[in-house]
Amino acid sequence: MDENNYYGGEGASLNLTKMWKLFRKKNAVPEGYGHNRDWNIDLIPKFIMADGKLVRMLIKTGVSAYLEWLPVDGTFVYQYSEGGFFSSKGGKIYKIPSNDKEALKSGLLGWNEKRKCKNFF
Repeated sequence: MDENNYYGGEGASLNLTKMWKLFRKKNAVPEGYGHNRDWNIDLIPKFIMADGKLVRMLIKTGVSAYLEWLPVDGTFVYQYSEGGFFSSKGGKIYKIPSNDKEALKSGLLGWNEKRKCKNFF
């Protein structure tokens, strides 16, 4: 028996409606986010690296025929801020930079970190 109205506990993947009910109980999902089927949000990130032992095992055993393999479009993180003199309190979702242009635009990094991240890419 699962105490939640979804299966998987902390490792579940939720659609937009279930995710919204879990974290924003009193509010309805804004229409600007699109359809429920467009979203599948993991409570715990689940990545399978492209050339790891797990991938080879899944292919060799034939289980890969029952999986849907998709590339990762982006990785995002939620960051909460208490606010200060120049900023307001609240949370924001940021995209993790994956190239030098995104690193320079990112709100997650300071000026020195942006330069280092740009040079890394």
